[in-house]
Amino acid sequence: MRRLIGAAVVAALVAGTAACGGSSGGAASGGSTDSFTLAAITPPSSFAIGAMASSGPEDPYYQAVYDRLLSVGTDGQPQADLATEWAVGDNGMSLDLTLREGVTFTDGAAFDAAAVKANLEKAKAAKGEAGSALGAVQSVKVVDPTHVSLKLNRPDPGLTAALARSSGYMASPQALDSADLATQPVGSGPYVLDSKQSTAGSVYVYTRNEDYWDKEAFPYDTLTIRFLEDMSATVNGLRSGQIDATATQTSDLVAAAEQADLNVETFFGGGLDGMYLWDRDGKLAPALKDVRVRQAINYATNRDAILESVKGGLGTVTSQVFPEGSLGYDEALDDAYPYDLDKAKQLMAEAGYADGFSITLPDFSPVYPDEQAAMTELLKSINITVEYKPTTGDQVVGSIMGGQWPLNYFTLTTSSPYELIGLTMTDQSPFNPFKNSDPELAKLIDAAYAATGDAQDDALQEVNKYVVDQAWFAPWDAVESAAITADGIDVTPVPGVSVPPLSAYQPAS
Repeated sequence: MRRLIGAAVVAALVAGTAACGGSSGGAASGGSTDSFTLAAITPPSSFAIGAMASSGPEDPYYQAVYDRLLSVGTDGQPQADLATEWAVGDNGMSLDLTLREGVTFTDGAAFDAAAVKANLEKAKAAKGEAGSALGAVQSVKVVDPTHVSLKLNRPDPGLTAALARSSGYMASPQALDSADLATQPVGSGPYVLDSKQSTAGSVYVYTRNEDYWDKEAFPYDTLTIRFLEDMSATVNGLRSGQIDATATQTSDLVAAAEQADLNVETFFGGGLDGMYLWDRDGKLAPALKDVRVRQAINYATNRDAILESVKGGLGTVTSQVFPEGSLGYDEALDDAYPYDLDKAKQLMAEAGYADGFSITLPDFSPVYPDEQAAMTELLKSINITVEYKPTTGDQVVGSIMGGQWPLNYFTLTTSSPYELIGLTMTDQSPFNPFKNSDPELAKLIDAAYAATGDAQDDALQEVNKYVVDQAWFAPWDAVESAAITADGIDVTPVPGVSVPPLSAYQPAS
């Protein structure tokens, strides 16, 4: 069956991301808990703290071996994980954590406040999403073995959400400085990566951590995660019982799964789908420096047609960056760029690009064929010619963050507007690859971070409107995700999380 998790949970998008604890799944073979196999659309980029990709398709690889400080339950609200209690103090300038006792990493090291300090400092020093999200953390103080205090250099309403994502993953302090951690994770999570049974970039096999503090939440003895780009292979694997579950935002896979009588659960996963216009300073594509060109791309985007024909109705069309139900959302901005090809061409001509220009983009067609085709056609409609360069799944995130592309189709999943700001809008944001700096936007962001109470919504709306007016992005829709499972499995997706956590899968009742 297919079931839509509706608007009642959309408001929970501001709360955070997936839970590490909770119920776990059952296998396709009659509810057996011997093993569970999950298909993923990308391999893990790295297991090293601070180097992991942002929450999304790679999360299950990390959740298997690492716990996080905080997590979010199926109601979309924060819940305890390695931190059992937390409190914001000093007018938003500190965050105090009480830590779970009796947790041990798989190399025998104890989880304590010193381990938290070491992990947070390691993540903050890194260049990726985790470090960016910890930008407000000035220092980490060990109060005693079970208490740690984070001193901030500014209020950060998105910090608790960050600690429920990649910023909150905890590795053994004895392994933090080892280069081996990138491929041989050492955590306190429910599983241990079996390197001998795994093939890097393809198949990752995990065995049970017998000393895990919440064993009942994860009933499988063995977990296997397979990287599969091919839709047919995924569907065939689900039908044959070789694969138990997968998550997707691709309508073709959803349609194929439904035709195969597989179970499909659709839900709003917190993703923003569309074209991300990275090169706003025109370093690779000089035309993108002109706001009129970026606006033209937006006006040339027929969002309703794309949602229907490309996304199969999986989503809600929008021109803005903050989702409905979140702080900063402004209904008027959903239609800020109605489809108007004549206006798009006029703007291109005014900017001096009536004849268009050429760009090189990453080839995402193996995973997103329809989305890429739609992007190609809409760019062609305003005389922008695209040459595609082959890109493997493990290169996608790194190539984007490394500034290899002026723009590309992408889905970025965030749990709150503050997190999206941290990921994309500051000169230190990992998904601001060219480090574009805008003094006016910086002022608006500072005001949004400093705001409290009802003023937060107003301040974030100002950020939202400015980014939309300046056409930093060309969104298509707020993404509706899908969890596909074989017979014998129930799944409970988490609002604001594009990929259900491992704990969301459980034997069918």
